[in-house]
Amino acid sequence: MGVVVKPTSTGPLFRIKPLKTVSGDLRLLKIRLPDPTRPELGDADFTVRDFSTFKKSHLSRKGFRPIPRDFEMIELMEPGSDVRTYFSNPPLDEQLGL
Repeated sequence: MGVVVKPTSTGPLFRIKPLKTVSGDLRLLKIRLPDPTRPELGDADFTVRDFSTFKKSHLSRKGFRPIPRDFEMIELMEPGSDVRTYFSNPPLDEQLGL
């Protein structure tokens, strides 16, 4: 379905043939290894066009929190949800030069 562009300790990251979604084309897919510290079924990384505006308007809202990294990352966890959501700046495709 794709080619591994980055092996990681939490599972391989694949570059896949674009898959159309309501949020735009999906081009990167990570298959995470099971992690007993994370009971969620999965997580999703989204690209936002204007990260600064997004950060200013969402970081103070319930469920959003900054994640310390070498780059900017915001996590969204909603109570009762079985998925975590992440927003990175720069986006993962730019970080990997894809």
